[in-house]
Amino acid sequence: MHSDGIFEHPKSPEKFLTYALPLLELQLTLIIFTTNVLYFILKRIGITMFICQVLTGIILGPTLFGRLEFMRRVVFPLESQPFLTSVGLLGFSIHIFLNAVKLDLGVVVRSGKIAMISGALSVITPIVCGMGVLIPYKEHLLDKRSFTSASTVVFLNCYSTFSFIVRVLEELKLVNSELSYIALSSSLTSDVVGMGVVFFSTIARQKMSIREVMTDVSGMVGFWIAGIFIFRQLVMREIRKTLPGLPLNSSFIYLILALMAASQVYYVFFINIQCLGAFIFGLLIPAGPPLGSALVDKLESFTIGILLPITVSAGVMRADLTLIFTEFAKAEFYIAIIFLCFGSKLVGCLIPSLCWKIPLIDSVIFAVIMTSRGLIEIIIYTLAIDFMLIEEVVFSTLILCLLMNAIFVAIVVKNLYDPSRKYAGYRARNIMSLKPNSELRIMACIHKPENVTTITRLLDAFHPHKDRPIGIHILHLIELAGRASPLRICHLKQKPVSESCSHNVIFAFNQYEQNNWDSVSIISTYTTISPINLMNEDISILALEKLASLILLPLHKRWNIHGDIEAEDQNLRAVNIKVLEKAPCSVGIFYDRGKLGRLSPPVGSQARIFSICMIFLGGKDDFEALSLSRRIAKHSNTCLTVISFLPEDDRLIHYEERKLNSLVLEDIKENSGFRSNITYKELVVKDGPQTALIIHSIMNNYDLFIIGRRWGIESPQTAGLSDWTELPELGIIGDLLASKDVQTKAAVLVVQQQKHMK
Repeated sequence: MHSDGIFEHPKSPEKFLTYALPLLELQLTLIIFTTNVLYFILKRIGITMFICQVLTGIILGPTLFGRLEFMRRVVFPLESQPFLTSVGLLGFSIHIFLNAVKLDLGVVVRSGKIAMISGALSVITPIVCGMGVLIPYKEHLLDKRSFTSASTVVFLNCYSTFSFIVRVLEELKLVNSELSYIALSSSLTSDVVGMGVVFFSTIARQKMSIREVMTDVSGMVGFWIAGIFIFRQLVMREIRKTLPGLPLNSSFIYLILALMAASQVYYVFFINIQCLGAFIFGLLIPAGPPLGSALVDKLESFTIGILLPITVSAGVMRADLTLIFTEFAKAEFYIAIIFLCFGSKLVGCLIPSLCWKIPLIDSVIFAVIMTSRGLIEIIIYTLAIDFMLIEEVVFSTLILCLLMNAIFVAIVVKNLYDPSRKYAGYRARNIMSLKPNSELRIMACIHKPENVTTITRLLDAFHPHKDRPIGIHILHLIELAGRASPLRICHLKQKPVSESCSHNVIFAFNQYEQNNWDSVSIISTYTTISPINLMNEDISILALEKLASLILLPLHKRWNIHGDIEAEDQNLRAVNIKVLEKAPCSVGIFYDRGKLGRLSPPVGSQARIFSICMIFLGGKDDFEALSLSRRIAKHSNTCLTVISFLPEDDRLIHYEERKLNSLVLEDIKENSGFRSNITYKELVVKDGPQTALIIHSIMNNYDLFIIGRRWGIESPQTAGLSDWTELPELGIIGDLLASKDVQTKAAVLVVQQQKHMK
């Protein structure tokens, strides 16, 4: 297996490659290095990692460098192929096992008719069209083997595999889009239908008797019964024995991996389909934490980073694309069949989406994604040539068409799909456009338990009233771990259970609604499980669907009771920045340093006066912040102070801007004259440092500061401050109030008005 190194034979150091392990290590290194170099170069034009893995197989295979004598004799000799193939099959087995572990079977039921119909048609349409052409053409084929090979090509191109479409969506960064939910559900339906086709075609090919069929069916049914009623119950028992937050016993995880391998042997013994046992066994594992996520965390990085490139490249290396040109007369027949299957699958997915009134461009993108070919297809092509169902020229043709398909999907989706397009609204969704006493719809985002208290304190500060009600949509965001598909759960009609990860959030806001029954309504509560880098899409999509006027986001910093920064979450900060860029309505980033927590007066005492300061410099964001402040100030227990900072030389501000600012402030100026709880002040400043000095002097005079974000707006009142900004997402004044050098416990709400409209 292993040598003593290159110095074992000083005169012929390459002889150490005659040992199995060093040769395998060299092959793995060469494949992984070539793949990553290609990806580093080509990812800028939208080429995915899978395409680079296929290109690596073509480069190192007999199409290019594999023709060299040194490569055929030393680096990739024929006798080393079984070892490389074994590593590839190991990676494939673990990959489909993990995809099954991450799979939520309920997603098919929740996806609706469109996904189920599209998934079924994506399999049935290519078979009907392909076999409909082949059967009448059967007499013109040269021999029976050609018909078998052609019909095999039809069946190989009829389904859409869930596991690869997950990878396509992840690599194209579409996993949280509306289309992804339909594509994932459709591909899962396609897998189920495809498994049925494979099972019955296997029976037909092997000409099994009824007794043999019943034996195989009984074996599969017995496996499912034992898995559901024995194995799964034992797994759930082990999970319940593990304390929350603690990892599962490693021995238990290794036992599951051993059982996964045993399930493969079991299924090969019954129906002789490799790796199907790993997928079926994976479906029995509960998705998500603690077991599903533990398996994914332990295996996925190694599988995706090391084993999958070998699986793909080793399979492609068996194809010699030059055969397509030397035997083009035969290859063009199979190319025509493949294109027929591709076109019929495209139409079969396109028609249902158009019937359900999905826009044309989105329907085309969905249909194109459903035609994706990938890793599982390569493995199946390899098995087909091993079982001599297809010839080498057919195998090479299939690999070339697979590469063309992968490039086509990547280019079409990248150029047609605009993720930000779905966030733009058709009308104004902001506070400024609301009627004075209309309901304010807010979507509050919860990441951590402490966010619940922070949001409820801010809602108290808004002083909701039956004449000015607030409708709230709660969105509990959880990072995706141990699942293949993102998940959104609506708790509106579901009774939360104690095991639910959102139970405390649901209970807290239901209790808050009961305490404010005449002024606050919790319209709906959602839990979304998605990758951290795509959470902003969940927020924007739901805000658009629910016609929210304001999204409330917690700041990524948290202060303790002494006013010191206790924790920072840079992932949360990245989510907030993305929401600010593409939100379909106004956005508020809120942070509480502790002062709002002392607003509730003792029982029986007089209500405490709540003081708000709104800092006005001008611009749309300040207009939005002022509109919210005026709404809050209608409550008698609120004292609102609006401070307008003016430059010494008003000529530095454009005339139209001065006129608009004056018009917006006119109502506040009038109200400050006859309403005791509203105060308006104008302060003249010469530059940013003087503005900062004044703000520092009044920081502890108020409970809450409401300010506009004013991102990218230069003004004389803040000149010189932008160079010191640490958190640009808060704007200059918001960053000043969030600085660790500021000694205050006042809360701050930074407001950005709706940016995107169609």
